Amino acid sequence: MTAHPPLEQRRAAELMTRDLLTIAASESVLMAWELMCKAGVHHLPVTDDEGGFVGVVDAQTITATWSAAAPQEARRPVTSLLPSRPPPAVGPSSTVREAARAMLESGGDHVAVTDEHGVLVGLITARDLIGALAGAERDKAPRSGGMPSLYRIEPVLPRTIPAHAARTEPPPG
Repeated sequence: MTAHPPLEQRRAAELMTRDLLTIAASESVLMAWELMCKAGVHHLPVTDDEGGFVGVVDAQTITATWSAAAPQEARRPVTSLLPSRPPPAVGPSSTVREAARAMLESGGDHVAVTDEHGVLVGLITARDLIGALAGAERDKAPRSGGMPSLYRIEPVLPRTIPAHAARTEPPPG
């Protein structure tokens, strides 16, 4: 077992999740929920069309704002759930203490880890902190040249409309 410095002195880069599933800012709240359910995650970083970091939507916010009586609300952009203030963020060399303080100050259970240009490189959640405190850190992907793995799932539509779907009038019969 590798000896670590006290948790509050460790660096954000040691605890952050690097392999992140992201969602485009133009996607719907329903798409965000579907992605979270399929991937088994509670936080989705939101990116703009150029891949820039916009914020993080979490499962708690989606469930708190969900309205079964208004299904059109599920189609609104995921950005409608983001707070108006900038998302909390720390640098990879920030201490875990600084990351925890940023979470507390924002009132959230996560903090983005961004580089000096504001590019998202990881995410630390309260679960990551508790896991590290308990000594039950999950396996982290090995470093691969410094860039995080950001995954973006987009809907796939057929290239052509099938003949049976293109009909505008009922078949003869």
